[in-house]
Amino acid sequence: MENIDLTLLTTDELIGLKTRIEDHLHSQEDGYFYICIIRSWGRVSTRKLSNLYSVNELCYEYGGDNGIVDVYSNNPNLDKLENYAGSEYFVPSERDYDMWKTYRDLTRLVEDLEQSLDEWENRENVPFKQRPYFKPTCTREELDVYKKELDEFDMSFTPPKSVWSHE
Repeated sequence: MENIDLTLLTTDELIGLKTRIEDHLHSQEDGYFYICIIRSWGRVSTRKLSNLYSVNELCYEYGGDNGIVDVYSNNPNLDKLENYAGSEYFVPSERDYDMWKTYRDLTRLVEDLEQSLDEWENRENVPFKQRPYFKPTCTREELDVYKKELDEFDMSFTPPKSVWSHE
């Protein structure tokens, strides 16, 4: 690699060089996948990245004050990640992650719908101010369909495992 005398470059040229270097660093692939769930100011978003450098940069950006990043990856060295506010999980494949997430979401949906329907059906037995305001958008029959789907769910996935043993 040739030496570049940065003092000879203008500010615009330095910014252009910095952008090219950053683009190159973020486009590198290290052979692992990284699914990053960003929770920031009431929003939740997902980014799929291809190297640990990009994940570290994202974690610096959302270091607790501006949000939290949870990382799901098949990188066995995920404990090297510098993520101060979020959590890191090892998951063998993207398919395992997708199936686990679908299962988790369906489980939460069934629990929430069941609670909503129970509260609605018991509304006459609680004080007026504790009653639900709106009728649930789902019926018991629809809940039964979700429960059946949950009972028949393909459980051939490996759920994410925390990189840190205390979680």
